[in-house]
Amino acid sequence: MFTMNVLSSIGVNPSGFSKLLCSRFYAQIVRPQMEYGIAINCFNHTQLKSLEEAQDKCICKIYGASRKTSTKVMLHLAKLPTMRERVAILQAQFLFRSLSLPEDTLLYRLIPHIQYTRGHQWYKLSKTALWKLMPPTIADLDTRGFRAIKKKFLHSKLEKQIQDNNIAVIWRKIDKIHGMKDGLEWLLGHIKRLNI
Repeated sequence: MFTMNVLSSIGVNPSGFSKLLCSRFYAQIVRPQMEYGIAINCFNHTQLKSLEEAQDKCICKIYGASRKTSTKVMLHLAKLPTMRERVAILQAQFLFRSLSLPEDTLLYRLIPHIQYTRGHQWYKLSKTALWKLMPPTIADLDTRGFRAIKKKFLHSKLEKQIQDNNIAVIWRKIDKIHGMKDGLEWLLGHIKRLNI
């Protein structure tokens, strides 16, 4: 946050540079400091939540929003992924690059031994959501294919977020109309009719 405060004093704030330029400053200067070491570590839910909160504070500072404001729209406008998505991307990039190292590197020599060892960090990283989308034969995957899979991953996350938001809006409408118990019965009946 120190870096964000310094940038805020020179114009990365709501009344300074444009929102897009401020978002780029954030993506190029502040976020890499938060991302240090993310690619090689596995995170639990609370650690990911604290990363998300740190990013939300920075984005709210750029847009001049209160800390309790949802930053989903702001992140979408700036074409920035959530920190959870960014962690998955960086971990998958690390795994992808580690498989295409020159033969004389130590990690290249160790990969056959650590790739399938359950307790090893490499194995844990290979169980992330984005890496599971990779084809079974990684040797055939090139940079273009990796980018396409990454884009597909981000698109599916966006669709899920939109769907979750739509369900929340529908639920609020149902709750206002029918009340909690009746709304749940109506929703379940509606789902059965649609065969979802």
